[in-house]
Amino acid sequence: MTDQATPQKSPRVSRRTLLRLGLLGGIVASGAIIYDRTKEVGVANWFKWMLRGQTTRFAPASRVALVSVPSYDDDLLRAIHSLWQNANAPDLQGANVVVKPNIVEFVPDRPCFTNPHVVRALIQYLRDTVQVKSVVIAEGMTFRRDPQATLIQTGYRDLLDSQHIDFVDLNYDDLVLIPLRGGYAKLDKLFMARTVVQADALISVPKLKTHHWTQISGSIKNLFGIVPGIKYGFPKNTLHIQGIDAFLAELLDSLPTPKRFALVDGIVGLQGDGPLFGTSVASGALIGGSDFLAVDATSARLMGFDPATIAYLSFIAWAGLGQLDPNKIELRGASLNSLMRSYEPAPKI
Repeated sequence: MTDQATPQKSPRVSRRTLLRLGLLGGIVASGAIIYDRTKEVGVANWFKWMLRGQTTRFAPASRVALVSVPSYDDDLLRAIHSLWQNANAPDLQGANVVVKPNIVEFVPDRPCFTNPHVVRALIQYLRDTVQVKSVVIAEGMTFRRDPQATLIQTGYRDLLDSQHIDFVDLNYDDLVLIPLRGGYAKLDKLFMARTVVQADALISVPKLKTHHWTQISGSIKNLFGIVPGIKYGFPKNTLHIQGIDAFLAELLDSLPTPKRFALVDGIVGLQGDGPLFGTSVASGALIGGSDFLAVDATSARLMGFDPATIAYLSFIAWAGLGQLDPNKIELRGASLNSLMRSYEPAPKI
């Protein structure tokens, strides 16, 4: 009689074991993600930013004001008054104010810089209505150029003379070493222009435009001009290599001026090959608010872009430095839908 082997049953894995294996796999995968994201910045910083970002979900909505202004020949003083009131701007009475436009360069027939008519109206409003103590225009131009020639070409020299306003070249201003609070970049201190450090308030007045590094250029990207070129070179590439998203977050978080406001010149914007060589777009808008991220997110939507897909905006939102979610941004004034355009994006480099 031939012996017959008893068939062996395949081992069965219990549901509990499967759940444990799935949980273990999830932990390993999550650990890999956390390691990848924290190896440059450290676990403590990563979790700190993540938790702070979550708190913005429970913070009050940020107010952003929109004004429809079809032309630079319109009553800009009245438009700025409306925007200032709707945006619930900070009280700057008796303050020493730095107005920081974007005077990156002069390129004929390219609206790559903040129009001086907007800055002129803002200065008049600050002096006559807000009653600030003092106001200066300050900029640290990106390229090593003769700043006086650029001021003449862009029309700012006439503005300075007619309004009896001082201009401070932030590239060559006295330097102050300030601590960086966020830990986003690989720096713990940064040299900054004394004029900005000692001011009571900073008003960022960018041009609404596309940018081949950051997709858009708004009130936060405009802060790059407060970093002195005499220390960090032209066009400040030593800071770009820190990671543009992280460094912009660092600038915003560590800004020493206690009060700030953003006023975006979107009356005529620039699309396509920004920040210098794009073509004009008649957007007919001024955008303003104290939350720079909310202002830039609104500016992106006005241009037809989703701000959640713009790396530096989503990074800054994740770090809890402002509002990005449209449900947490309270719009006042003109309708966003009425001002929206479809900007051609900048080519990536």
